[in-house]
Amino acid sequence: MTLATMLNSYSDEYWDFKDAKNDGIHSITNYPAPMVAPMQHELLKLLLKENPAYQKMLDPFHGSGVTLVEGQSLGLEVWGVDINPYAHIISLAKLEKYDPQIIKFANHEIVQRIENLRKNNLATLHSFDNIQKWFRDDVIDDLRVIRTAITMEPNSKTRRYFWLCFGEIVKRYSNTRTSTFKLHLKEVKKISEMENNVLNDFFEKIRETYKLIGHPKQGSFQLICGDSIDIMKTYEPNSFDIICTSPPYGDNATTVTYGQFSILQLLWIDSNDFQYDSSCVDYFSKIDSMSLGGAHSTNNAFYYSPIISSYVSQLSPHKQTKIKRFYIDYENAFRLMTRLLKPKGSMVLTLGNRMVDRLEFPFIELNKEIGQYYGLELVHIINRNIINKRMPIRVSRLSDGKPVDSMSKETVLLFRKGDH
Repeated sequence: MTLATMLNSYSDEYWDFKDAKNDGIHSITNYPAPMVAPMQHELLKLLLKENPAYQKMLDPFHGSGVTLVEGQSLGLEVWGVDINPYAHIISLAKLEKYDPQIIKFANHEIVQRIENLRKNNLATLHSFDNIQKWFRDDVIDDLRVIRTAITMEPNSKTRRYFWLCFGEIVKRYSNTRTSTFKLHLKEVKKISEMENNVLNDFFEKIRETYKLIGHPKQGSFQLICGDSIDIMKTYEPNSFDIICTSPPYGDNATTVTYGQFSILQLLWIDSNDFQYDSSCVDYFSKIDSMSLGGAHSTNNAFYYSPIISSYVSQLSPHKQTKIKRFYIDYENAFRLMTRLLKPKGSMVLTLGNRMVDRLEFPFIELNKEIGQYYGLELVHIINRNIINKRMPIRVSRLSDGKPVDSMSKETVLLFRKGDH
């Protein structure tokens, strides 16, 4: 039975996954707009049913690692890339797995260490620009205690586990609003009234998280933190049976600012325990500037889409520049993904159309066009309503003060590469 035949047997509503939750290992920490784990699992399972010889999968924009974890659980060798170090930290914890008995003992040890450090006022000083803007003084004191205790843990893998848990506490007790992924201060009254349970919440977090981490490892993986375009250039052509991803959707003003969401956690976490460039936190928007279409883009498009040409002509000059820059980077990434896909390999893209200057950015149609240009066959299209994806209903405001609606629908495009 072909993939298209199998997919046609599902109702349209099935793919909404109305009651699905990213629970278990996917609930260990928060991250913006995660993929729906049951949907990715089902799609990959169907691909493997049609193509039992598939072994190796790439997600070049892996986010919180949902697709990688689901691919690993199905026996695939998974490779992932993301430019955001916090996404790297989360995904690494999910993929490398932990022995619960080792973590249970380490949890006991770090609690004792924290209590001793606090009692004797032995925490190591840790600071960064504007730390007192984003954290209350008493919160800073407690976070320093936890940070010091983590750095004293002798096992590097266990330290990585503690950094994951710590990041969640850092975010919870920061002075930034939770209603947006951008950095915006809470009202002064809310900051002053926030109850400080930093230490107890960290203890609870490590007690609960270790039960979800999973053991033993289910399959091999490779995870790299960095620019997807640069990294994909280093891979051999025809390396992957499956490329499954949800790429960035475009203009940062009306999309999810993953970098701003992550920056406060990264400023507290010790980068020495992870392989990423610590200069990415030099300023609060640097990760977003480094991402596709960011200020650091120096690429040129190999194929310039008529759809983009028509669309950008309707935008304001500033937005034209941003969308052109994003398109050029994305076209480079798409070309490389096609190059890396094996003959008869499958590409699964979860996509959405954003609003830019109150005009819908035709990202889905754009992907169809680029796919056709690079010789991919569009095998199937799935349209779904976004039900539980962690995404604000309104993501930004324009200069007129009016909010911009976020996405409520997604489309999954399933491409197949030819024999050559």
